[in-house]
Amino acid sequence: MMAKITKVGLFGKFNDGSVADAIARVQTVLEGKSLSVLLGNTTATEIAGARIDDDQPMREAIDLAIVVGGDGTMLNVARELSEHGVPAIGVNLGRLGFLTDIALADLDASMSSILNGDYAIEQRTMLQCQVTQDGAEVCSGISLNDMVISKGNTGRLIEFEIWVNGQFVSQPRSDGLILATPTGSTAYALSAGGPIIYPNLPVISMSPICPHTLSNRPIILAEDDAVEITALKVHESPANLAFDGVIATQLKGDETIVIKRAAKKLKMIRIRGFNYFETLHSKLGWNG
Repeated sequence: MMAKITKVGLFGKFNDGSVADAIARVQTVLEGKSLSVLLGNTTATEIAGARIDDDQPMREAIDLAIVVGGDGTMLNVARELSEHGVPAIGVNLGRLGFLTDIALADLDASMSSILNGDYAIEQRTMLQCQVTQDGAEVCSGISLNDMVISKGNTGRLIEFEIWVNGQFVSQPRSDGLILATPTGSTAYALSAGGPIIYPNLPVISMSPICPHTLSNRPIILAEDDAVEITALKVHESPANLAFDGVIATQLKGDETIVIKRAAKKLKMIRIRGFNYFETLHSKLGWNG
């Protein structure tokens, strides 16, 4: 359990002024509970309010981050929050999300539960990636959901070698490869035939995208395993490497890509009684 919560950071949907009313409603609820409220750096500049000082370590500025928007907003701020060890909870403004699961109308009751200590903290695995070329780093980053190598702007398959902990795994021809955390198992990896993984399990999934050989199936790895991608063969155009859906760099074929568990995890708050399977039922339409 965290120390007493007195300072809360609000992170609005990235540079989106349309969430101003929602931010104001959240701020009213929080201030009604005698909490100090600061706006995070994703919140659009036209939304008025005191801001987190960029020169102050976030862990000192706030005790809790409330992400107002959707799962995409949470993905956008997860890297910074994990780096500083600040726990997060999400307020969803649309459909129920996997990461932002509290409805705005339920915020008052949910904050009361948190302030009363009626919550749990989940440690969410994150991935880190380093891309090198001729021994020099050309790209690096971390992600909460997944890291994806895709064939880019071409209709032809790409080919590459996969190594895990220095051991050769396969040389598939496919549209690409998805390395996903348990959190990301319900995102792109799910559409590629990967399994749904309970969020706090210490594993990583590796799923090929449309492999030419149907026997090339998703594999579950330990979260401490290191995956290395080499000998990438591209065709008319470079391949893409994306972190949480955002293209980080293009791959020409002579790079080495190493993906493994990030040093720090994201702290996600769950109100007591939260049911992950209810979220699956609602989000994936399991109720028929």
